Amino acid sequence: MSPRLTRRTFLAAASGTGLAALAGLTGCSPAPAQASGLPRQLVWSTYGVGTGTYNDLAAVANTLTGRMGVQVRLMTSDTGIGRLAPMINGTAHYARAGDEYYYGFEGDDEFASEQWGPQPIRQVWAPPGNYGVLVLADSGIETVADLEGKRYPRLVASTSMNRKLEAILNYGGLTGEDVVPVDLTYGEQIDALRTGHLDALYQNVVGSNIEELASQHEVRWLDLGGDDPTRYETWEELAPMVRPGEFTGAGMDDGETAVNMEYSIPLTTVAERPADEVSELVLGIDEHFEHFRDATPDAQNFGPDKVLLEPMVVPFHSGSVEYFRSIGRWTEGHEARQQALLDREGLLAEAWPGFWERHGDDDGVARRWKDWKRENLPSLPSIDSTDDGADA
Repeated sequence: MSPRLTRRTFLAAASGTGLAALAGLTGCSPAPAQASGLPRQLVWSTYGVGTGTYNDLAAVANTLTGRMGVQVRLMTSDTGIGRLAPMINGTAHYARAGDEYYYGFEGDDEFASEQWGPQPIRQVWAPPGNYGVLVLADSGIETVADLEGKRYPRLVASTSMNRKLEAILNYGGLTGEDVVPVDLTYGEQIDALRTGHLDALYQNVVGSNIEELASQHEVRWLDLGGDDPTRYETWEELAPMVRPGEFTGAGMDDGETAVNMEYSIPLTTVAERPADEVSELVLGIDEHFEHFRDATPDAQNFGPDKVLLEPMVVPFHSGSVEYFRSIGRWTEGHEARQQALLDREGLLAEAWPGFWERHGDDDGVARRWKDWKRENLPSLPSIDSTDDGADA
């Protein structure tokens, strides 16, 4: 259990000269201090109403409103870019957008464009979650290999989830060529499965929509476990933020577990968000956790001891770093990875304008950008999990 902090002690340590020192450690310059750490109103961008991700964030937002007097408004979108863009353009202060936070940081895929390019994104709070492929129990689909020839989702404007869907097929020895792609949005999947237009869907294992489906039909989550490392060979490239994780979810019996994809859909912001604001936000989530932990099936994963600090593919905000350091969860390995990511961010920002000038009109510019990074940027250090708990 993490040691408890008082708001006064933590915020005093994360302000003034302490904040200036922190900015030097994390590469994020502090904004001018505000009279109060958190503004009276915040806007957060996230998934659509009824999804587990929305429900979790609504529980946190309602608690912060009731306990801290901060009015939090949730904006929703069914696409990754639609969730991330408001945070980048300043319409929203924070976003729980999906893996687009990673692709935006790297400037990959849809973000390899004149309008985007690499973005200075920061993780704030990274609760774990489990996601996978669900089928109806009477479909005859019992393993990933059984998806061959079946109607499989290809989610509109959601590159990150489509990469995971590809990685899941690879686990079963299949590729996208072995299934029949069905183009639809993330939120349309459940109705498509229910009406017979889709044979499998990709979802969070909890949430009111998926719970409702499981109450009406017997369902099966396809297991992604096992001891064969070759099944996961493409996961690092397709979904570097993912690891296999055990779960229990909608439609499963008490005590029943399986393995699917575990990763975080973190609350994120931009590097320039004031560090004192972020510090007070994360401390507020910690202090008031007991008031929302039972609000949804996944809200318990917002506890400070469960936040995923690895695999770290985007740096954490300086305010979050100071918090995790203060409770003993930020190790030398985390700090080394953080610094390497900040260095990478600088190299990406420096290289992007010239790269775009040379290759912006080329076909396959996104692939060229990935190739350039692979050839020119240093590899990131791994986090030694054995030192978890040692102060950085």
